Parts: sequence; structure tokens; C-alpha cells
Amino acid sequence: MFTWICPKCGAEVPPSYSECPNCAKPPEARSAAPAATPPLPPPARPAQPAPPKAAVPGVLVALLVAAVLVGLGAGAYFYLLPSSKTTTPAPRQPAPFEALSSFPSPKAKAHPLAKFIEIAGMRVTEDLKQKAQIKFLVVNHSGAELGDLTLAITLKPFTAKPEDKPVAVFSIKVPSLRPYEARELETSVKSELRAYELPDWQFLRAEFEITAPAAP
Repeated sequence: MFTWICPKCGAEVPPSYSECPNCAKPPEARSAAPAATPPLPPPARPAQPAPPKAAVPGVLVALLVAAVLVGLGAGAYFYLLPSSKTTTPAPRQPAPFEALSSFPSPKAKAHPLAKFIEIAGMRVTEDLKQKAQIKFLVVNHSGAELGDLTLAITLKPFTAKPEDKPVAVFSIKVPSLRPYEARELETSVKSELRAYELPDWQFLRAEFEITAPAAP
């Protein structure tokens, strides 16, 4: 249903009234026009987050670190270079001449039969008097029979130096040996060590000299 608005008081008037009934009333009985509703404030816009800071690329960081290290190395080099140039090496002292007595004396001429003899298979034992005994093989590597021999044998460890003291010495007579024959012998030895103090067979080296028959 249509209504019209009174131009005086602003009230809605039904179409059946030609005049505003509100204005026809006494002033104190008139109803006030409804107050206009104030407009609502616009909704607050959400705060925009701050743009993220641009990250430094890892390659750039590596280049910066390398440049700093190169600069430090170059500075240290140029700082130390003058001092290294000014220092002069100490003069080398001439080596003192060794006395002739310190050189080993030449060995006696080897017996011609020594190149055919080998001492092998050494075993260290102990007799009833708790003296060290040596069992070993004397091998004839020649194709001829060898007559009776007397051997002076010196036992040293494999790690011994020429000037080191031997661990045992002994002399033994070897009966004649047929061509390519090996004979087992056993004898007591002179040693400052007990049998269990001597090196094992795999660490012993036998040096011998043929004392009889005399070399031609």
C-alpha cells in the first residue's frame, strides 16, 4: 500500500488522508520524525604484511668469504715476505773427518769352500745343566764330496748391526759331507743368555768361518 511523506514533518501519511494527521495535532502531540540512521563505517581493511626481505644468494656469500680469505692470505704473504728475504741461512759447518780407526777393517779372504756350505734349521734347546744348545743342519751344495771341516759359528739376531755383540759363539767339527748332503749337528754354545732368552730360530742369523782345513 502506497503512502506519502509529509513535507513538514517527514512522517508517512496513508493515501486516504489529504492532510497529514500528525501536523493537524497540537505541536506537543506531534511525534518526532524518526531520526535517520547514521551510516555504518566501512569495514576496516586488514593490515597488509610487510614484504619479506630479499635473501642473499648463497653463491654471493661464498664469493664474499673467498674474497676475504684471499685478501687475508695476500696481506700475510706480503707482510712476511720482506722478513724472509732479509734472513740469511746459517753457514753449513763442514763435516768433521772421521778417524781412520772408525772404519771397519777389511775382512779376511773367504775360504774357497765357504760358498758351498749353508747352515740352516737352527733350533735352540737346553741341556740337563741348563746350558743353551743349538741344533742345526750343515748343507753341502756342491756336487763333490767335502772332507772334514771345522767351523767357527757366530749367532746374531737378524736386526743386529755389524758392530753389535753376538748372542752366542761356538766351534764345531763337521764330518765329511757327500755331494748335496745335509747333516744335523748339535753342540753347546757360549752365551751370556739362557736358552729361553735367546731369539727364536726365525730371528737368528748364523755367520761362520772355515778354520780347518786351512785355505790353499
